[in-house]
Amino acid sequence: MKASIIIPCWNSAETLEDCLVCLRAQTLEDFEAVFVDDGSADETPDILARAAAEDPRFRVLTHPANRGVSAARNTGLEAARGEFVFFADPDDTFRPDMLEKGVRAMESDGADYCVFPYREKNAGETDFHVVSLKGTCRYSSNGEIRTRHLPRLFGYSADQVRAWYAGEPLSAHRWHGGVVTSVFRRDVIETHHVRFDERIGLYEDAMFNCEYMLWARRMTCVDEPLYDYVHRSTGAIARLRGGDYEIRNKFELLRKRKELDAKAEGGLAPLFACSCVFSLLEMLRLVLICRNDVPLKAGLSRVRAYAQDPVVRRALASFPLSIRRPGLACAVLLLRGTGNFF
Repeated sequence: MKASIIIPCWNSAETLEDCLVCLRAQTLEDFEAVFVDDGSADETPDILARAAAEDPRFRVLTHPANRGVSAARNTGLEAARGEFVFFADPDDTFRPDMLEKGVRAMESDGADYCVFPYREKNAGETDFHVVSLKGTCRYSSNGEIRTRHLPRLFGYSADQVRAWYAGEPLSAHRWHGGVVTSVFRRDVIETHHVRFDERIGLYEDAMFNCEYMLWARRMTCVDEPLYDYVHRSTGAIARLRGGDYEIRNKFELLRKRKELDAKAEGGLAPLFACSCVFSLLEMLRLVLICRNDVPLKAGLSRVRAYAQDPVVRRALASFPLSIRRPGLACAVLLLRGTGNFF
């Protein structure tokens, strides 16, 4: 089988039909769609059952209880049979030639990894706008992939912050890291057992991409948008932001980044050093200003625990400062001066 596209579903009845239309219209015929119903309580199971009965390329797997998008995608990976792996979300749409163009690019360039631009809009808006690729995405070695593309997803480095001070947008060279705009080889995924970290609920797809890049030998791209992404206030990302979950997620991201640094035999820590400082400041904001669902004492205790991590300590000490961002400089200096607290 040429391709598998994995689609996690949770209470997706309102949007699922549009996704099914996109799948039925694919110009590549040799594919399977692996749906994972992650404990839905609406009509999602019925819609999926009907779709699978009508089209033998559609397979449905079920989680009795909701386990989250990472677990659902991992279940899909265990069941996938295609040479190439795609991902999609049930509340988005994509072009009829997405699978064909992704597979063609991988095969023609002998690549292990492919990315493509996408279009996005907020729910309720009429027009999409294109999110273009950040520079070239065609690399002929794993070393190039690690040094040229992985830093776009892994975190913020001191060089990126200095460029920001000089007037360049902080996101100038960043890529969003979503797996829905990527193509993977299943044999690379299985050989190195690359999976989604089920303890991470925000940016888990970027970490999956980064881990995969540690093993990809050649990278290519499609130079036109193939996927349409809609930002929804009721989406999973929106639900997880701003509360205790987001604070805990920062600890898990730090753990995962350190794990990947170890797998890469070192050298990745500078790529996310400034992200550690930004995370520390964001945690303080959530605890002191937003006063979310974390009691003040418990929140400060978590901030202290994060700040005491050796990687975070080094990042805070080396974070570049500039008078062009006086508020940030004062906050970092204040954190550096509270060594007894942290």
